[in-house]
Amino acid sequence: MAEYIPDDSIDLIYLDPPFNSKRIYNAFIGGAQWVAFDDTWRWYEAIDDFHAVAGDVSMAPTMEGLRRILGEGAELAYLSYMAYRLRECRRVLKPTGSIYLHCDPAMSYLLRLVMDAVFEKKNFRNEVAWCYRTGGATKRWFARKHDVILYYVNGKDARFTPPKEKSYLTGQLRHTKDRPTHIDEYGEYQNVLFSKTNIKLYRDKKGYFTLVNCRDYWNIDAVGRSSSERMGYPTQKPLALLERIIAASSQPGDIVFDPFCGCGTTIHAAQNLDRRWIGIDVCVQACKVIQNRIEGHFDSLWDDIEFVGMPKTIEDAKALAAYDPFKFERWAASLVPGMEANKRQRGDKGIDGRGRLPIRKGQFVDVVSQVKAGSTNPSHVQAFNEARRQAGAAMGVFTCFEDRITAGIKNAAVNAGRYMDRWPVLQIYTIEDYFAGRLPDLPLANIALP
Repeated sequence: MAEYIPDDSIDLIYLDPPFNSKRIYNAFIGGAQWVAFDDTWRWYEAIDDFHAVAGDVSMAPTMEGLRRILGEGAELAYLSYMAYRLRECRRVLKPTGSIYLHCDPAMSYLLRLVMDAVFEKKNFRNEVAWCYRTGGATKRWFARKHDVILYYVNGKDARFTPPKEKSYLTGQLRHTKDRPTHIDEYGEYQNVLFSKTNIKLYRDKKGYFTLVNCRDYWNIDAVGRSSSERMGYPTQKPLALLERIIAASSQPGDIVFDPFCGCGTTIHAAQNLDRRWIGIDVCVQACKVIQNRIEGHFDSLWDDIEFVGMPKTIEDAKALAAYDPFKFERWAASLVPGMEANKRQRGDKGIDGRGRLPIRKGQFVDVVSQVKAGSTNPSHVQAFNEARRQAGAAMGVFTCFEDRITAGIKNAAVNAGRYMDRWPVLQIYTIEDYFAGRLPDLPLANIALP
């Protein structure tokens, strides 16, 4: 965002970031399970983010106050991570723009403090409750069946077109006489003189209704197990939810931006509504899901998409490695399903990516990765194996280009042994393997790339 998106260029931002749920989220792609992201937070990973935003005069009181209240732990780490990125969102948002932050009640009250600091309290518009019915409940408290969406604008001239919703009438209708019946986008309606006001009265299978401006609680079905929208990606949001937000706070041709785009629901909704769009996600596999989604709904649109940081060919990968080794490292470290690149790339102690892979229901194994774009030798593999041991990971993936692999490198990997007498502890994975659709021999080896 900081490098590629200019100031005051975005009309609408929707973001559905991790919630600090302290959970690991699994995706089900290609008939198998893999870890999509680990929503746990550690203070040592967020120190740089905290100091970056706490050094901002306008945000210092909020961040220092949160540190005194919460202490230096997981909650402050999460809020520091979010504050840094929300500040960037403010930079790129137009004065007429709006932002919708999707969260849940566990952190919404703290995120609102951060949003007040970033976007100013006067620009708060709504705390929307997205209500849904899904399985699972408890006898110890009321079933938790809503998310929170914090809606802020970037100035008094922000665009807003109130969406309409149905308001069903109760009791007996009283009107002076029937008017001609018409059909429009909502179905059959009549012009009715009702309470001395000429209104449009609609009818569907549930009864008569009028159209009113949408309120701040939205009953929109979640993406259930049998939904035709389901992509197998955790935390997937319904198209109807994003289409309501996009239609309310942008116009055709505007730019919609989602910095945590996951399986691409925002992108899909924006394309449906004739908006331009930008999406960012750190997970390579999520981008593969988005590719399938776009190709399945918009024919050849995929060929017109400009990619930044995600090579499409082996030549692209080599060019990225030569131009920006850090960007190449971030991309290559997450090529294996379930693996995420480090949030910090300096002081990583020889580990460039981490993941947790399911062995069986409820049981996971930790795996780490290291990326070498340049020359490699057996000592690099041996050093990575030691880093793996110190990190407490059962297995490691050493990623490089095919022409860097020698017999000595292969032997160094083999000498590391096997995990559970089944999987090699160290495996060599090449960029060429990725583009050919091959995966390392890990617990997820039966997964076909989406």
